[in-house]
Amino acid sequence: MNNEPLKLRFVGALVEQLGAQLYPSATATVAELISNAWDADARNVWVEIPLGETWSEESEITVLDDGHGMTRSEAQDRYLRVGRKRRAEGHATTPGGRLVHGRKGIGKLAAFGTARKLECWTVRDGQSLSFELDYDEIVESDIGTDYVVEEQPRLDKLTDPEGNPLDQGTQIRLTHLRIKRATPKDQFMTSMSRRFALDKAQMKVIINGDDLELFDLDFEFRFPKDGTPNGVQTASDNAGWCIETLPDGNELKWWIGFTPKPVAEALRGISVLSRGKMVQRPFLFGRSGGVRGQLGQQYIVGEVIADWIDTKEDLIQTNRDQLQLEEETLQGLLRWGRKRLDWALSQWADRRRDKAVETLETPEIQDLIQRFTETEQANLIQIAKRVAQFEGADASTVRDFMGELVNCVDDKAVKELMDRVREEDDVFQTKFWGLVREFSLIDARRTLSLVRARLHTIERLENAVVTGAREVPDIHGIIKDFPWLIDPRWSLLGDEVDLRDIRKKWETEVDAKTGQRLDFLFAMQPKAPAPVDEILVVEIKRSRRSDGTVYRANEDHVNRFHGYVLTIDNHYRQETRPPRVTGLMIADGYTEQANMVRTSLESADRVSLMFSTWKSIIDNTKRLHTGWLQVSESALAEPGGGR
Repeated sequence: MNNEPLKLRFVGALVEQLGAQLYPSATATVAELISNAWDADARNVWVEIPLGETWSEESEITVLDDGHGMTRSEAQDRYLRVGRKRRAEGHATTPGGRLVHGRKGIGKLAAFGTARKLECWTVRDGQSLSFELDYDEIVESDIGTDYVVEEQPRLDKLTDPEGNPLDQGTQIRLTHLRIKRATPKDQFMTSMSRRFALDKAQMKVIINGDDLELFDLDFEFRFPKDGTPNGVQTASDNAGWCIETLPDGNELKWWIGFTPKPVAEALRGISVLSRGKMVQRPFLFGRSGGVRGQLGQQYIVGEVIADWIDTKEDLIQTNRDQLQLEEETLQGLLRWGRKRLDWALSQWADRRRDKAVETLETPEIQDLIQRFTETEQANLIQIAKRVAQFEGADASTVRDFMGELVNCVDDKAVKELMDRVREEDDVFQTKFWGLVREFSLIDARRTLSLVRARLHTIERLENAVVTGAREVPDIHGIIKDFPWLIDPRWSLLGDEVDLRDIRKKWETEVDAKTGQRLDFLFAMQPKAPAPVDEILVVEIKRSRRSDGTVYRANEDHVNRFHGYVLTIDNHYRQETRPPRVTGLMIADGYTEQANMVRTSLESADRVSLMFSTWKSIIDNTKRLHTGWLQVSESALAEPGGGR
């Protein structure tokens, strides 16, 4: 009988879970290395990273700081101890008095989200130490064995970029980079500035020779500069921030801005910072909102500083850029955030409408409507103001739309439709005229015909999903013919991509009992003669098994899909002008572990990944078209309405 005590053992694959998967982007990797420099009391951090060019085998990333460095014993006992909880050891502040960023002791593994090899060169008290960590060797190490770190003695001096010797400091060099696609410099700098709010007087970050500035964009409106909620004061030390105290006594500083054009999805929303570092990537505090709010959410950015979040209990997830929002301690913050977003979005709508009035009262618009009565002119201007608020609308868009509307306004059906729409609330009117502009439909009879046909198609898809229809040909055939069902932006997609040309075998998921297929992968591109500038890779999963039980995607499904999208991206990246590859997985739902993985993957820089559910897709498109139908039917049901 074996009496050896039971032991909890760790395998090298743990590094993959805590490094490569939690930090799947160059931005996340470099951000963690900058945080390490902050905790080392560095005054300067120099980052060299290939930006604006495709990465090759020779490409590398270096992060150098002039912090206190490490002795050999400190490297062994602190840096090379995965999971060391520094604050639990009583080190909540650095020797220089800074609030420590590190907490869980796994940030050092962030390098393996971007690179397969890490070289560390550190100097402290005149002593130099250099060693290498090899990702492939670590993950293949045997159970229960320690990974032996390879030391690399150096005779040269650690110097800053200008060649000045550093008496102390650390350089991290990353090689054998995983990511190959070129990262634009502006995009990287903006993403990094989103992650930090560090005072240059304490620590300066220099990336490829340029200082990292505080996050800022070109704003159409910015609060508190353009206004504050009733009773809210601006911070005395900086007029660019509001300051508030939550009912639980915790203090916040915040600003919210709106850009002239829709902001990139990765930057959209309000980020939360604590101790000068982002602890919650941009989000909307769980706000759903109506149509009016949905429009404004495309333009919104902002920051909240809440230093109390990272003080006592750990309210931040393992990847350190998302809060554990289910914690009771954060519910007050979430309630406050939804309230402030409602206020800001209302301000945006009102101010943008007022600004549109100034734009629309131009000689061009006045010439178009001068033949109408004053009342009719006012109605036409009101419609134009609503159209001007939509994404992509500019002066020429409004002028063209107004020209089309003016040419049709003598049609009795159109006039009655305009009168009926005017009786609806502001939110509905804005959405309705935006749809009319988007689809170039002024004639109410054409509107009605189109919407009825689309609702019938939505019903077909819903029935197929609810009844557990086959992925091929049933659900796949519907989406192929009508890609707008999953996203209106993809209405021009339709030509199938032959995935057999991309050498990676598709591992079909089958029902263990019946052997029936449970998923299907396909890709679409724009119809000719449009240029192939985007490839949409879709994996659809059946909502029900043959026995009627719900079929949910798990973490293996999510990771496998990620691998297929990367393979397809690699295939197209060989072209002179590679198209953008976007991945979309649709399932009935996701397991808890799958949700953690997909949330991490959705923020990755390499490819754009989205994960949705059948219910979300069907509900959204049905809601959009049902409201449109009701207005059109009401207008045409009146005498002389065209039926």
